[in-house]
Amino acid sequence: MKYLVVLLIAVVMLLTIDRSLIDKIVGRIKRRIAPVKIPSDAQRIIAELPKEAEKISVETALNSRCNSDYDGNQKYVHWGMFDPSKKLSAEQIKRVVSLVKIPRFTDKRVEIQVAGNVLTFVIGNTASGLLRDRMMVESGMQQQAIGLICAALGVGMVFKNLGKDGTSISSNDYGTVKVQLDAMKPSYNGSYWSDLPPIGRRRWVGGNLQDPLRQGNIPLVASITKLTTKNKGLKKTGEREKSQLFWAARGRTPHFYKSKPWGMTIPIWTDEFELSSIYLISNNKLFEYSNWESNKPTHSLKELSKISEESSQQLSRAILFGEEFLVIGRNDDFARALWEIGYQLLNLLVQSHALGISYSALLLDEEQKALIQGIGIKNPIALMAIK
Repeated sequence: MKYLVVLLIAVVMLLTIDRSLIDKIVGRIKRRIAPVKIPSDAQRIIAELPKEAEKISVETALNSRCNSDYDGNQKYVHWGMFDPSKKLSAEQIKRVVSLVKIPRFTDKRVEIQVAGNVLTFVIGNTASGLLRDRMMVESGMQQQAIGLICAALGVGMVFKNLGKDGTSISSNDYGTVKVQLDAMKPSYNGSYWSDLPPIGRRRWVGGNLQDPLRQGNIPLVASITKLTTKNKGLKKTGEREKSQLFWAARGRTPHFYKSKPWGMTIPIWTDEFELSSIYLISNNKLFEYSNWESNKPTHSLKELSKISEESSQQLSRAILFGEEFLVIGRNDDFARALWEIGYQLLNLLVQSHALGISYSALLLDEEQKALIQGIGIKNPIALMAIK
């Protein structure tokens, strides 16, 4: 009887251990016993990118993942898997980079420097204050553009961090991050893309927003170079469109991150999931978007507070466009929070363009920030007005 009790206790403990912890332990053991051997560059053949890549919709690209590594285990660190037997050609890398043409909020130098298959994201080294923050957001938009383009084209990528704030790499250049591109294996049951909701033990739980669409009619590759900071669309922004915007900015997706079903439409800095937040100001109320509740992925707006009519009118006069406002605020003092805001802003722009709605996006000045802080958002950085 004593041994039976011990056995039952052991079984219960095994059942209650987080599966992600087991995956991590097994992954580390495998990497030590049989480390991945990458053939020399001369031994690798040029990858053939999937022909249907040009037709992959904005929504499907947002829902798919290309962040990769060489361990062959989708649930250990990155979901994507580099293909060690293949490589990208210089022409393919050039094609990826050529598609990065973000709408600009500054006229300062924010660029991508290419050396082989490594991209260095750079801003000018002399800017400071509000201008530097805006350039950091723009660099984040460039980083996310690469991610979306790679997801659509079936190309793998991985971030090579230069620190939470980036680092100075010359007297003129300040590096935000590096990104390595390489050939990728299909990551979704033989496909490079997925239109499924989050998977795993913690499945999608519907919230008070309509479930997002993960398929669309507008190809990502054809639309991403046409983005603008303002658009006069033919469609009014209804509940369906607002739901889609919040999901695009910060929604949950079916891939795993570090063995946990925490996939999102934007990259995550290590395990930091709260570097920024996105809010809605509508009908004299302030809401915060939630994508995780009761340890499960969801899709909801939570009302935080009511807003006075006077504050609402002041905001409308300050922005001069729109009836509702999506605001992204930072929760972290490092530049990584500004990059993450750039990820969300780029996603909002590309999704808005695909939906054909009217919008105006801006990076807030000090007066606009103070006004929105008075409404209840601690550190607002970016805003998209919709109508």
